[in-house]
Amino acid sequence: MVLILSDMDGVVWRGSRIIKENAEWLREAMESGVRVIFVTNNSTRSRRVYAERLSNALGIGVGVESVITSGYATAVWLRRRYGPSRTVVVGEEGLVEEMVLQGHLVLNPYDPVRCPVDFVVVGMDRGLNYAKLAAAHEAIRRCGATLIATNPDTTYPVEDGDHPGAGSVLAFLRTSTGQEPAAIIGKPHEPIAEVAVPSRDYGDVIIIGDRCDTDIEWGRRLGARTVLVLTGLTKSPGACKADTVVKTLKDLEIPTP
Repeated sequence: MVLILSDMDGVVWRGSRIIKENAEWLREAMESGVRVIFVTNNSTRSRRVYAERLSNALGIGVGVESVITSGYATAVWLRRRYGPSRTVVVGEEGLVEEMVLQGHLVLNPYDPVRCPVDFVVVGMDRGLNYAKLAAAHEAIRRCGATLIATNPDTTYPVEDGDHPGAGSVLAFLRTSTGQEPAAIIGKPHEPIAEVAVPSRDYGDVIIIGDRCDTDIEWGRRLGARTVLVLTGLTKSPGACKADTVVKTLKDLEIPTP
């Protein structure tokens, strides 16, 4: 049985632009009976929103069960280990939504910080401001909250280049508090694999992505086949040790289910 774990940013789309060749290949793979799960380090949108966007981009229905974000994986991972928690979130609406759906109480970063605070959860935040950073800093320094990172990505791809990612936000809090994250959930780390692939019964796992440091490295750690597609941040394979490198997914044969 074949399982494809495909990234989204840089594979299905780049910013608001759909990468047509890749989207068509993924749709054809799904229509042929291949199980495809979309796994992204981007925590800004919820699984619900991503499922809708994927359905529109691919022209085929994609359910929330086929989408794993680092925000969802973080919320699930924390609940499984510690139960519902009090958190300060530095991130966007999608991350907050996933945390709330898993039973966590997300504190308003614009209110005075009231201890106890169990965790500070950091994701990409395009509405980032000093007030959010100060609340997270205070929760760690004064309340003893544990720092958790949804993912380590320093950048993410946009139409004409890249912008700062969650790793850049994380760097601020690591510097200001002196605390290293107790866990980094997203690719290439193990926690997201625990959520995305709870069963290891698949005979053939293929990981598709545009980044060597996250997607391809994650595949190496999982012992999966890796496909680097040059439609995102990586423009040449360089020292990237992907099993297969393609310009677009149209250059890749669709596996037999």
